[in-house]
Amino acid sequence: MANEPEYQFKPEKGWTIPILKSGYVRYIDHLGTDERIVEAARVSYGSASKGPEADKKLLKYLYTHRHTSPFEQCSITFNIKMPIVCMRQFVRHRTFRLNEWSGRYSKLDPEFYIPDEWRTQDTVNKQGSIEDKEFEHGKATMAMAEACGFVYQKYEQLLDMGVAKEMARFILPLNIFTEIYVNCDLHNLMHFLTLRMDSHAQKEIQEIAFAMHKIMCKLYPWTGEAFDDKRKPAITYINFKTNE
Repeated sequence: MANEPEYQFKPEKGWTIPILKSGYVRYIDHLGTDERIVEAARVSYGSASKGPEADKKLLKYLYTHRHTSPFEQCSITFNIKMPIVCMRQFVRHRTFRLNEWSGRYSKLDPEFYIPDEWRTQDTVNKQGSIEDKEFEHGKATMAMAEACGFVYQKYEQLLDMGVAKEMARFILPLNIFTEIYVNCDLHNLMHFLTLRMDSHAQKEIQEIAFAMHKIMCKLYPWTGEAFDDKRKPAITYINFKTNE
């Protein structure tokens, strides 16, 4: 799969891209095709298809000039496992239709996102971070691992005492993993990708966005090319790889 040309591989249900150590972005299913987008646009003026090349050109025109409604004819459903700290950013995009694993009904597993490499606080951007090769990464990783182990032990202790799951979870940190099923139309998905693949976004949410982008491009190659041609100047692809 690593040597396949970009956009040619068509994923099957369950195709999974690993992210953030224990997390993943998994393709479930989708609605529509690139051709569906073009058909929806052409109905506005009663024109028939003029062939694949003309259709592809029209689709790129639609995206470049922000004629967005035809892209809402298509959607993708993902199954995503991510740390809760990423989930809090994810739900800021209120156009997503999603359902999340509930800590009220089920005991949360002892899976935590613990980085091997840490970033230090950006002195200019108050919500940003910077890479620091001189930082004691191993020491920070060990400190977090110890803290997560201790807290999860207390979480189990509360459950054993009879505390309700919905309250016992109060003690758990934001780096514990959660899981969602999420559906989004292409128009709103590309808006999410534009913001979350940007170099100013938090690196962890970037990793999720890049995996979603890869799946989108496999399912809708014309749309993927239009998006990349328009957005690449604003997106940092260099030195970023999913864990696939």
